[in-house]
Amino acid sequence: MNALRIGSALWLIGLMVRAEVIDTHVHLWDLSRPEGIYWIKEDDKVLRRSYTPADFEKLAKENGVGGVVVVQAGQSLPDNQWNLDVTAKNRSLFRGVVGNLSEVIGSDEFRPLFDKLCEDPRYVGYRLSGRLREDLDEAFYRDLKLTAERGRTVDFLVGKYDLEDVKEIATAVPELKIIIDHFGNVVLDGEPLDPAWVAEFRKVAKCPNVRCKVSALYGRFQSPPAPKVLSAYREILDLAWDCFGEDRLIYGSDWPVTRRTGDYASVLDLTRSYFRDKGDGVLAKVMGSNAAGFYGVPLLGEDSK
Repeated sequence: MNALRIGSALWLIGLMVRAEVIDTHVHLWDLSRPEGIYWIKEDDKVLRRSYTPADFEKLAKENGVGGVVVVQAGQSLPDNQWNLDVTAKNRSLFRGVVGNLSEVIGSDEFRPLFDKLCEDPRYVGYRLSGRLREDLDEAFYRDLKLTAERGRTVDFLVGKYDLEDVKEIATAVPELKIIIDHFGNVVLDGEPLDPAWVAEFRKVAKCPNVRCKVSALYGRFQSPPAPKVLSAYREILDLAWDCFGEDRLIYGSDWPVTRRTGDYASVLDLTRSYFRDKGDGVLAKVMGSNAAGFYGVPLLGEDSK
């Protein structure tokens, strides 16, 4: 009887680990910091305030989110360390930080800063959004190869770096772990997706070292508030599923930007509603275990970094 109970308990713990939600796209910021957040407009009544770890801790508890990967909201170099510092008191929730090294990639400043940040194992990688160098030169690839050697990741906010650039980089540095944020920054307007863009999306998906972040669903509609119905997102979700499958899709909310349209629970439920139809195993991968594998952050029950 005791053996049966122990076996049942272990099975339940295993199920909890597999089903844990890890949100890989949460932003934190303090508007009083020197560089602020340049992309937030003065008249934005939702985002024109500071968002702290305590703000999200409450939401995580209410919505069953066990782990978070914080993604730096701007390109300020000091904010890489700031994100690590403000989340350090709750490492069990804030398990990883994706910084932003757009301003130094491909320069002599990159390595010393990267080395310092990597002293904290929660610094899982960095984001490339702004682009200061037109060419993808030898120094740029030198720094990406170092990133791969350290086991760190690169998030691409497609824009200054387009999908063709990401494909070129992924091919040149196949050992580098890459993820494209927000479905490659696709723009939705209620019309069918642009066939030319779809073709580029399919090409980059053929690179096995590239993942796709199922993030910022609301933000894909450029005029908030965005629709809250699954049908509005089904075409891009179907495309991502067809291209990346169950092992290379990773959930992220894009909170607090999601607040422009609805509360946190609504975007979480919208994402779950699509993948739930694929089966519990798929849902567990997309919502949690794929993130743990890609970013190298612990799942529930594993040792926190």
